[in-house]
Amino acid sequence: MADDHSQDNVLPFRKPIPVRPARERVRRHQGPKIQYQHHDKVVRLRARGLVQSDVFIRWLVEMATSLHLDGWARLTPDNSMDLLLAGEAGDVHQMLELLHEGPRPIDMLLVKEVILKGDEPMWSGFHHLSPCTT
Repeated sequence: MADDHSQDNVLPFRKPIPVRPARERVRRHQGPKIQYQHHDKVVRLRARGLVQSDVFIRWLVEMATSLHLDGWARLTPDNSMDLLLAGEAGDVHQMLELLHEGPRPIDMLLVKEVILKGDEPMWSGFHHLSPCTT
């Protein structure tokens, strides 16, 4: 019969070693991630003229949707329209030509390109957003 108090039956007590979660590697040398990777061309515009009417807004959304563009449009406090168009280069170019002509011959639109900030929201499809308050 084996002795229960002998040293052979005793295992030394070890504290469990805490397992630390793996940390994500931070690569500081990488540049900013391109926000619109799946678009050939992204353009931000400011349009002035008869852009407050519902006719223009419906025309704009209809044309952008028919050209399969992503982006948005919203009215600004100074009665101009802020636009973001993203898609294939030919479709964006065609939409720019349509904007310079306007939906009707009497619509005089001044369209100028604005520099992208990089934090613009992007959804699939073209959307008319609520007016900008700032």
